[in-house]
Amino acid sequence: MAKHKGRGIATIEYPTGMNQNGDPSQAWVKLKPDGRVDVFSGTVDIGQGSRTVHTQIVADTLGVPFDWVTNDNTNTDSSAVCTGSFASRGTFIGGNAVRFAAEQARERILDIASKELEIAPGDLDIVEGEVVAKGAPDRKIGIPEVAAAATWNYGELITGTGAALKPYADVSDDDGSVEIEPHSAISYAACVAEVEVDDETGEVTVERLIQVYDVGRAINPTLVEGQIEGGAMMGLGLGLLEEAYPYYPAPDHRGGEFGAYLAPALEDLPDVDNLIIENPSEDGPFGAKAIGEMANNAQPPAIVSAIYDAVGVWVTQMPATPERVLRALDGEKEPRREGKRVIFDDQLSIRTVSSAGGKGFFETDG
Repeated sequence: MAKHKGRGIATIEYPTGMNQNGDPSQAWVKLKPDGRVDVFSGTVDIGQGSRTVHTQIVADTLGVPFDWVTNDNTNTDSSAVCTGSFASRGTFIGGNAVRFAAEQARERILDIASKELEIAPGDLDIVEGEVVAKGAPDRKIGIPEVAAAATWNYGELITGTGAALKPYADVSDDDGSVEIEPHSAISYAACVAEVEVDDETGEVTVERLIQVYDVGRAINPTLVEGQIEGGAMMGLGLGLLEEAYPYYPAPDHRGGEFGAYLAPALEDLPDVDNLIIENPSEDGPFGAKAIGEMANNAQPPAIVSAIYDAVGVWVTQMPATPERVLRALDGEKEPRREGKRVIFDDQLSIRTVSSAGGKGFFETDG
């Protein structure tokens, strides 16, 4: 009996937002008379950092300091519409909505500034809270002065509205082609897991995770890093500890209290090395793609592959508990629900049977 080390890899791709339309976000941006900016967005921040990221997007689009912008998403009656915080859409869909709103407000700022400076809007730019004449940096006016002029000289509220919605992609009945790509953007990731497996107890220890994520553009690298490391912890739980009831092996075996549900703690977190790749998307705000849900997808298959590398057996049901590892080592099959199963025989042909058997089977719901 001994402990064995192994290494496994898994790669994934993940779509941003809902495919084929269906998840709009809207936003409203306005300037106060003192030049400070209010953003009203319906996207709810449940810890993913969307409020911070949306504020950054508006500040960068308008060309004003971050601390000039206040993001208010506290009231669903007064906020703009957002379908919800799901589908890894907060930065891409919600971020596009606030970007479009800020772009519209930026146009009005330049229009008012052009009247004050008597310079065409196309010859103006906004840099660090000031509207500056291109090629003549001494000709300028501050955003607060522009907002005050709009309020007191022109009787205007500088505002902008934005909405983001993926156009519906019609599929041709003739050849299956589409004129519009049904996905908003695709993110990619890879995870390498290094594990130690005790062939006597079946215990698996993940010693290191090496993770690479293509996020399009990391608008806030610290938040992206937090998403990745939080996802690593969740993926560790899905891979080794967290049982999906009532699948094993019947509802009677589930725990009777919250403490019976095992989840990893910080002491279980292995060494984590992260690499963020920026391959900008065409339509995302500043090139951003999704990072939310995909952050916990690659760890479980990477861990299972590493177990195989360490002891030469596949665990075919997650999580890879010590019991399942020992069963795999003993050549025993997992207890499974009755139902149809697709079987791959030694010649890799496929057949469907009513009970488990054969090699490399997986369950179907049909």
